[in-house]
Amino acid sequence: MSFENLAPDQGNLETFSLATRRVIRFGVVYLVVVTLATALLLTVARRLADGAVDPTVAGTEAWLTISLLIVNLVLFVCIVGLVVSTIVWIVSAHRVRPTGPGGAGYAGLFLAVVLIALPNVLALPAVPEAAMSLAGWGALLAGVLAARAKVRRETGRPDLGGRPSTILRSDDWDASKWDPEVHRDIERRGRPTD
Repeated sequence: MSFENLAPDQGNLETFSLATRRVIRFGVVYLVVVTLATALLLTVARRLADGAVDPTVAGTEAWLTISLLIVNLVLFVCIVGLVVSTIVWIVSAHRVRPTGPGGAGYAGLFLAVVLIALPNVLALPAVPEAAMSLAGWGALLAGVLAARAKVRRETGRPDLGGRPSTILRSDDWDASKWDPEVHRDIERRGRPTD
């Protein structure tokens, strides 16, 4: 996406909008993956405890190893994408508003960092750890959505941070708005006749 033809404040709004969408998307994907990973681990633990699966069989070890590698790879990509998007979001928020994301945005960010770092410091079972991670990312998403709502109110742009409009309108086909000189040339030549 190119912002060269936009006014500086408009380009900052577009960067903020794009960063907001990416933080929300990475956050939602992370929430889904953490939920699925926790369900996978709990299912495997229950089946191992019931004796339904033999942990010494090579197939069980291979399946569990591959599953966990895939889940951890997706989690790693989500975390890196979310960290980068959050940094871009904070910087662009400061370019749009003097206070940046505001109290709600920073509170969500602080809660996310604390609630995600705390289970790694403490030795917690899978369910409380997942619950704290989900609560942390939920707090971050709530802060992002609150900051976006505040910027929407201040700028008067209800579409800011939402899905960009890809619907063509009749004005998009009006050549006189693209380049009046080309439009005059088209009118001068007239329509071709057979």
